[in-house]
Amino acid sequence: MRRAAFILLAALLAAGCAEADNEDRQTRKVVEYSAMFAQELVVPSSILQFQVLNTSNRESTGALVSFSGDIGGGVLFKDEYYVPVSRLEEGGDLVVRVRVFDGLWQNLGPDPTIDFTGNIRIELDDQIGTFGRSYINGVDLKFQSEFPPEMTTVPTNLDAYVNELVPIEGSGFLRPEEGTTWAVVESGSMTYEDGSSRPVNNARIPVDFDTRTTGFLPISPAVFGVRLGEFDGRIRFESELNTGETFEGTTHDFAVTLKQTRIETLTPDGGSRGQKISVFGRGFVPTDSNLEVGMYMLFEGTFDFDDPELPTQTFQGASAFVKVPFRVVSESTIEQDVWYEITENGSLTGLGAAPGRFSGSITPVLFDAQTEQVGESWTGTFRVLPTKQIVYLRYLPGFSKALTQYGLQNVEQEVRDRVHYVLSRDYTGTHVEFRDSPPGDFIDYTTIEIGGPDPSGLLNFGYDNSFNDGGKDIGNLYLADYLGGVNRHSQTAGYLPYGGVFIESFIAFSPTLFPDNFGTSESFDAYLGPFMPALGGRPVEPDELEGSRAAAVRTAIELIGNLTGHTASHEIGHSLGLAHFPESVAGFDERFHNDPPGDSLIMDAGSDRPFEERAELDGFGPAKFSDKNMRYLQRVLPLP
Repeated sequence: MRRAAFILLAALLAAGCAEADNEDRQTRKVVEYSAMFAQELVVPSSILQFQVLNTSNRESTGALVSFSGDIGGGVLFKDEYYVPVSRLEEGGDLVVRVRVFDGLWQNLGPDPTIDFTGNIRIELDDQIGTFGRSYINGVDLKFQSEFPPEMTTVPTNLDAYVNELVPIEGSGFLRPEEGTTWAVVESGSMTYEDGSSRPVNNARIPVDFDTRTTGFLPISPAVFGVRLGEFDGRIRFESELNTGETFEGTTHDFAVTLKQTRIETLTPDGGSRGQKISVFGRGFVPTDSNLEVGMYMLFEGTFDFDDPELPTQTFQGASAFVKVPFRVVSESTIEQDVWYEITENGSLTGLGAAPGRFSGSITPVLFDAQTEQVGESWTGTFRVLPTKQIVYLRYLPGFSKALTQYGLQNVEQEVRDRVHYVLSRDYTGTHVEFRDSPPGDFIDYTTIEIGGPDPSGLLNFGYDNSFNDGGKDIGNLYLADYLGGVNRHSQTAGYLPYGGVFIESFIAFSPTLFPDNFGTSESFDAYLGPFMPALGGRPVEPDELEGSRAAAVRTAIELIGNLTGHTASHEIGHSLGLAHFPESVAGFDERFHNDPPGDSLIMDAGSDRPFEERAELDGFGPAKFSDKNMRYLQRVLPLP
């Protein structure tokens, strides 16, 4: 969409906007950002990609990309395109992409090639107008309409593992977004150790892109199978653009002998339920039900429980554990969880069901539509550790925005640090660990969103909307709860669908702003008033952790951090199965708070927890788990 049309549309939609918006457009500063761009050769299906650096905290509604230079060695060329903006990844930089076939290719008219030399300018817009610019100068782009793959080096007479990537060299490799470079098996056959054979004809293998001149040819199990044997034949390379055009390339002799898949090592050599274990070896194959190709691992041996009263279990033959890999990263690496399953009667089964030691073998078994192929086993011992609950604290943009109402936007990291301290302190003595980023070493972990407003509009401070097959997770069987977003199962069961911590609601403690609200406190206004604009305060400056207001700033940080941390502790406690009551208490599974309440207890109902206790002010708090609640937590999450 060209920018003129976009601006006209924006003008029509913005009719009647406040004059302040117009003033913002006229007075705002446009920031210059650096951009990364690393493309030289362009085909009709190419996408020009620009990564705008240091923009992870900005939002953009679109970008104008302008080309200015000359083509064909001297003809002036100017063109511009308005395109959507996305992110490189969640929380990453903004990325601007221009599909050349949407106009640029036709305007340049390569026949069969044409060169562009010049500059590219990017203007980033938001809902107000342009907020950022990037310049990429001295760009040389070669637009090429014919793109056959010409291979110069294709290894043959190989010994290789199934799914191994064989490096090849040449020219004309397509980027993934442009289309596919194919290796077409024109003719050949597999010959096996018993002298039998089967033909392999007209099979297509997608080549993995590396650079324009290098790629990797997979020893595809869908083509060559998984049975040990030798292939001998011919392969031809072909490029297929996303626009539908195809280009034939060179043809080569190719022979390969398949090697036996094997498991070599496990790292680490022990882990708890849901933890990620890296399995290293060769010849691993992801399971693809459409192609009837894949692998499983056979666990055979004995399991000795840490509990000496439990008998040793033996897994052999029909009783052996069979597990499909969680994720095959490559033909040499598997990411595998210490798996467990929850039975219908609410108990655990699987390797991670209870702490102990597995001694035995793990054997990789490949399969395809014709056969199974047993690989070489790993033999050793693996320690299953007591369950460890990882909790990821996912801060939403609304959290940062809500801190502005308390005047604490410039000390956000200090507030987060206090939240982390409070949570870690509250759960001392249990096997719970809090992370500020998604864990890379666990597959199953709980996430709690910490944001600003309560989506329900009820000014709740927090809510556990996790819902596990009937409500409260007594025993903490489920490790991957999500306290946030919308849970329709929770809503269907008659509970609120929205979960997480909502720090914007803390403002309800202010007697000035909410004079008719139950539970307000003069202390709220006294400690936060100096910084809250709504109470006439001046927000904290970045350098005020030192100086005349430093002590008051520290108190305000701790106050909001304590409110946030204790609210999160309470909601996480619910997701772990609290408040816990023995089955002898009628209706125990429907009671969620301490009954009766106690003195400064985390799992008391909200109406039993005054502001001063939550904020740890004036000698109150900190709140703790009751002895009964702590015994429960230490039973389901004992320290190793």
